[in-house]
Amino acid sequence: MLSVIYISVADPLIGEDDIAALLVKARRNNQRDALTGALIFNGHNFLQLLEGSPDKVEACLAVIRSDPRHSGMIEIRRRTVEERAFAEWSMLYDPHFHGHDDALGRLAATGRLDPQDALMMDNFIALGRRTRLSGATES
Repeated sequence: MLSVIYISVADPLIGEDDIAALLVKARRNNQRDALTGALIFNGHNFLQLLEGSPDKVEACLAVIRSDPRHSGMIEIRRRTVEERAFAEWSMLYDPHFHGHDDALGRLAATGRLDPQDALMMDNFIALGRRTRLSGATES
């Protein structure tokens, strides 16, 4: 099974409705293609972990690369895995990071989430929290 993590820059005009529509389609397609993973949006960038059969992951990544809602997609980790970290989720997403904390904590506790993946995701979430806090105080 293949696991890929990428980061990309969100279109500055992307809104919550755009992300909701993206999630509906991603979850439907991921369920159809037996893909699982997590999506994190920090207000400026996306980080996504996608896992499944190599051919389905590659096909999905090709579609994601052509999506105009983001740009500058860079893979930061690609590896073969024996079991899924996000088997329960066609696409884990929480706009306020609360669900990520709970889910990532459970996965880390069971040893299913690779420590390096967990660290990248935790740091990305922390960056999003800082961005939201600093944005709230500047207004």
